[in-house]
Amino acid sequence: MSTEKTYLCDEYKLYFKIEDDVQILHNEVELYNTSFVGNNSFCHEEYIDGQRALTYSIPAMITMNQFITKKIHRDELVDIMFSIADQLMYLKANDMPLGKVILNIGYMYLNLEDMSVQLVFLPIDKPMEKCNMEKFVRDLVNKLDFANKKASDCGYELIKFFDHNPSFYLSEFYKMITDMKNDNNVHPEDEQHFIVRPQKAEAIEDTEVPLQTTVVSIPSFKLAKEVKDYSGNDIGFDDDSDITSTTVLTNASKSKPGPVIVRTRTGERIKIDKPIFCIGKSAQGVDYQVTDNNSVSRRHAYIINVNGVYYLRDNKSTNHTYLGGKIINSGTDMMLIDGSKFKLANEEFTFREK
Repeated sequence: MSTEKTYLCDEYKLYFKIEDDVQILHNEVELYNTSFVGNNSFCHEEYIDGQRALTYSIPAMITMNQFITKKIHRDELVDIMFSIADQLMYLKANDMPLGKVILNIGYMYLNLEDMSVQLVFLPIDKPMEKCNMEKFVRDLVNKLDFANKKASDCGYELIKFFDHNPSFYLSEFYKMITDMKNDNNVHPEDEQHFIVRPQKAEAIEDTEVPLQTTVVSIPSFKLAKEVKDYSGNDIGFDDDSDITSTTVLTNASKSKPGPVIVRTRTGERIKIDKPIFCIGKSAQGVDYQVTDNNSVSRRHAYIINVNGVYYLRDNKSTNHTYLGGKIINSGTDMMLIDGSKFKLANEEFTFREK
């Protein structure tokens, strides 16, 4: 099914198994299903093979786990944190318990056009733990590979907020993130020198949800276990499910040889070895640098791998991106097939599957 796509408009499916005695709060379902501050996800109750479940349809281009495999810039980190904080403010204003939000990157999805995060909210009548924003932010920042000093300073600012505020108030955090976002708009990110990040300590735990089975898409899925609380180990995927899952990132997929792009002018073959592969003239934060063509923008375009299908995405470039001679509008993703020719400004490449 995915191979028939032209535009990348992916929809992820999540299924949470719930027991018969757990009540679904339809007023919370209605509030969640109303598009709000970037969240366009939809949930409803259904029965799958006789099992009662909460089903989520999540329109997004990529999972958060995929996105953070690339080097992260300040503007990206701020936009992500703003999107999350903005949604939490909406939920709080509508008296929806923040503890029902799954603050776990294994259950977060991202739209690259505006960096809006799709959060999962559990509208059930069941006691939940408090929203632990501090743990989420610290865990996320620890996982990131920053593109430059400006980005790493931003991560430090986030951590420093919690160091200086033992009691968490969402409104204060939201104000800080809003100020950082406004500063992004006034002072767009410029080139900075890389900083060397220390090796992550072995003792630091990864996210509690098994990452290899959290990504599910339209053709296949697994039932999640019984919902108990937003951070518990019980939110995961059954190992003995009869239904196979689609895994975007696995150890096997990382080791397999991927496709290449061939630069027409030089004949150079560039291996596409990341789920989000950035091309541009910047000396930082790109996976392939075009050093000798000023028509190419700093971070001109992305090649994105979704379940083994590759898409070309323009990143608001100055001189545009073209596929088969036709311009790609920023925010639109076009499928690449073997032999596809595309241009970043006037720099031509050919996509090869092998």
